[in-house]
Amino acid sequence: MPRPTVVLVALAVMLPLLALPAAGADGTAPSPVDRLFGFLTAAEEVHQSQVLVQSDGSLLLVWIQKGPYDFDLFAARQDGDGEFSHPLRLNHRGANRYTGDEARPSVALGPDGAVAVAWTAANHDIMLAIGAEYGQAFGAPLKLNQDPGQAYRTMPSVAFAPDGAVHTVWLDPREAPRGREEPSDLYHARVKNGAVQESNLTALQEPTVCGCCRPFISIDGKGHFDIAFRNSTSSGYRDISRINRDGGSFSEPQPTSPPIWKLGGCPMAGPIVSQGGTLWKDASTGSWRLLWSTDAEADPAVLYSDRDDFVLTHSPRVVSGREAWVLVGARPYGLIMTWKGNSWQTVRDDVPPWVSSAAVRNDQLLLIGNEDGSLRAAIEPLGR
Repeated sequence: MPRPTVVLVALAVMLPLLALPAAGADGTAPSPVDRLFGFLTAAEEVHQSQVLVQSDGSLLLVWIQKGPYDFDLFAARQDGDGEFSHPLRLNHRGANRYTGDEARPSVALGPDGAVAVAWTAANHDIMLAIGAEYGQAFGAPLKLNQDPGQAYRTMPSVAFAPDGAVHTVWLDPREAPRGREEPSDLYHARVKNGAVQESNLTALQEPTVCGCCRPFISIDGKGHFDIAFRNSTSSGYRDISRINRDGGSFSEPQPTSPPIWKLGGCPMAGPIVSQGGTLWKDASTGSWRLLWSTDAEADPAVLYSDRDDFVLTHSPRVVSGREAWVLVGARPYGLIMTWKGNSWQTVRDDVPPWVSSAAVRNDQLLLIGNEDGSLRAAIEPLGR
């Protein structure tokens, strides 16, 4: 029987938008931040905001917001120097009520204006919405986990393959006692033409996957998969493992470093893959430090570590529009670093501590974050 055609629909919702004044009381024009993000800066209960630069130069803003009944997931597109489009609500059922940064929705940009957003629903199903026209319309959400149970699934990460298929990985404790996050496995789903194919990537290993450290997936233009996640060993270490694929089957998990961190719980510090190596936060020495590894047999390099006047906060993430750059959250100021020559070098060391998402467009650095349920934003010259 042929599969019915999936029709893309714009799920518009009414939000209390802030009307921007044409000019202030003294006749001055609104600031660039107000012109771009003012529709949301006055809203309440805004969380997990992210900004991405799309291939046509438009911005895509994605965020979680609490409504009168539940938390909802929204997306809005901004073209050129205009205002953002009316927000689209992507979820049909309530989104995850936990608003911590590691549990943020995952957003991927695909070919020809395709967009994919994966998130955790309030009942802990893993959901995916696929959009077109650079985020101007989205199809109905798809449930990725194919079991009917109520496991504490969380933290999806999504990417497009060159053939247009959407691939998502997430933490799934469906074999754990109800309400527990471990023992957990790393699950994967492929979506093409509305069909979902699900598999367990860690079914052959005995130890649990760390149940609340965000995994990461990336797929390059040749179809090479890199998946990084915090694994565990029978002796109690919880370090980063990688899974790869080049056209065939997924590999079994391989460690990215010698055993480092022995602990009895999950630190909520997920890894990323960048420039051929793995970046992640570790606290095995008693304080946070950022590690970099390309050789599982060698101790990883320590890029940054906590000092009395410097505290690492958010896990590392890629800067949209400048994918060779990595944002590292910290107090009193965060960092942006890039791979240059044969080492990581600091590009900026003055990023405000509330920043959790960054993008580069038209020689400007766009910074997004949340504090106390409010959107924070800044626009700065790239060469500052």
